[in-house]
Amino acid sequence: MRTRLLAALVATAISVLSCIPAIATRLPPEIRKSVLEVYTKGTVRLDGSVALPDGNFLLPLIPGVNPLRKIKGEDLQKFPGNTSEPDLLIYENGWAHLKTLHKGTVLTVSIPGDVPEPVKKRLLAMKLPSDLIVPDGFVIPKSLKAILGDLNVPQIDDATLAKPDFGQKKPENSQAVYSGAGTFALISIKDGTIILIDAKTFNKLAEFPTEGTPWGMTFFKGRLFITDQAKNRILLLDPVERKFLGQFDLPPATAPKGIAVLPSSKSLYVSQSGSATVGIYDAADGKAVSKTKVPTGPSRVVLTPDGIYALVISVTASELSLISTYNQHVIGSVKVGSVPTCVALHPTEKLAYVSNRMSNTVSVVDFTKRAISGTIKTGTSPTGLAISPDGSKLYVALGRDNTITVYDTKTLEKKNEVKLPLDVDFPGTICLSPDGKNLLITSQQTDTIGILDTETYEFKKQVQVGHTTQEIIWLPAG
Repeated sequence: MRTRLLAALVATAISVLSCIPAIATRLPPEIRKSVLEVYTKGTVRLDGSVALPDGNFLLPLIPGVNPLRKIKGEDLQKFPGNTSEPDLLIYENGWAHLKTLHKGTVLTVSIPGDVPEPVKKRLLAMKLPSDLIVPDGFVIPKSLKAILGDLNVPQIDDATLAKPDFGQKKPENSQAVYSGAGTFALISIKDGTIILIDAKTFNKLAEFPTEGTPWGMTFFKGRLFITDQAKNRILLLDPVERKFLGQFDLPPATAPKGIAVLPSSKSLYVSQSGSATVGIYDAADGKAVSKTKVPTGPSRVVLTPDGIYALVISVTASELSLISTYNQHVIGSVKVGSVPTCVALHPTEKLAYVSNRMSNTVSVVDFTKRAISGTIKTGTSPTGLAISPDGSKLYVALGRDNTITVYDTKTLEKKNEVKLPLDVDFPGTICLSPDGKNLLITSQQTDTIGILDTETYEFKKQVQVGHTTQEIIWLPAG
């Protein structure tokens, strides 16, 4: 009898707990009123943060088990207290808003200097909401990492963050430093083979049978990570020693395709077509970190240059989805054309280019606005895409037409078109050398790849690799 009574009590408790709503990040009306009285030009977002006209944000902090007590006679506390636009607002119910500040190209936060130690201690017990839409370029000092909760935000040493030049954009000139060294890695999906060719001579160096169905590649810390769709694994290859280093086994029926690496968190983003998810794995040991549901048919995955978003093509759904790398949530999806095949990112603008094989178009997506900003009408079956290092030219491979078409990224007008050699047939992905002078073109129907000189628009060489090829990436030397 006592056992049954105990079981009933436990069941009742579980039922009651399951009905308790989670803390919502939507601001209570009294907080919304208070914050907009201080920041009259602010815009309250759905996640409880407030966007300010200068590009900063007021980020909400949710109280912990020991919330801040209000000061007697004050419904709202402000720090610093002698300014009309404080960096910290603390409300009567224990919530708070902490203002971001600019450090060059990044955003960060700090606790104002006049905050008393007891208040500071309780602030560190508060948490940013788990569904916060993290601002672009946001980093956090390690001294404040306690407020992150479940969010995955880059953490910076306080001393580094305090340096005057932190966040200043440093000019890059890949053409000046690129010496031609490195390797191109190719995949033959049909033959299950990985092929390496020298980036300077374009001679074949080695090939590696996988006994599987390799699909996508990414490179990090001297290792080439290769998804194997048929065997639900990620293969690890050392391109210098030219040997396999092992594999990461993925859950059954995941059917991994696209893969990209986020260096700041040492994480692999893997599209799992069998489960319509993107799995995030530790690049060191393959341990699963999290999983995000995406529209059906995920394939290509790319990371934006700032590491803030993972962009995922879903072939079946004809969508491009954006995953925040801070909290691994899908924050938006954009409808593109039919059978999206490849995606390329503009090096300096927030634009993604998506080839749509059945629509005979390339969609230009502004991923900050989550909207199509332009559409390029192409020839038949656009497949591979590449963008020049300066962002001025878009190269489009046309599978059925066996051509490479060049477009101006500003006007979206066609600038040139080059017919492929007879021994290069139905191009798949294409890849520019880092200096932008050579375009390598795979061939899904022959065992030869093409090397196009982008200055003369002539084919300087065709290389027999012994296999049909679909995928290609460049690997740095060493």
